Amino acid sequence: MSTLVEYATLACIAAGIGSAAVVLLVSRDGLLALHVGLDLWLAASLLRLAPAPVGENLLYVVAIIVIRQLVRVGLTAGRSQPGPAERGLSQRPSVR
Repeated sequence: MSTLVEYATLACIAAGIGSAAVVLLVSRDGLLALHVGLDLWLAASLLRLAPAPVGENLLYVVAIIVIRQLVRVGLTAGRSQPGPAERGLSQRPSVR
């Protein structure tokens, strides 16, 4: 069972890298690509901690989730909301 979990963990890591790269190439949004990668790397971390149900592993899981959320908040805090022109919406002239 341990070998299967290790292969699943490696698959999640590889999927995170590949998915983040595809999202970055398609959307040109580095923050969105990082979100996708972090979600799959979180899954890989949880898979690695799953086989041995020990109380200490719960602390590791909580720490991983807290770090992921802090990274997400830290990256989105400095990002301003895009205006209509940046979102691809055309601006209509005002009707009088």
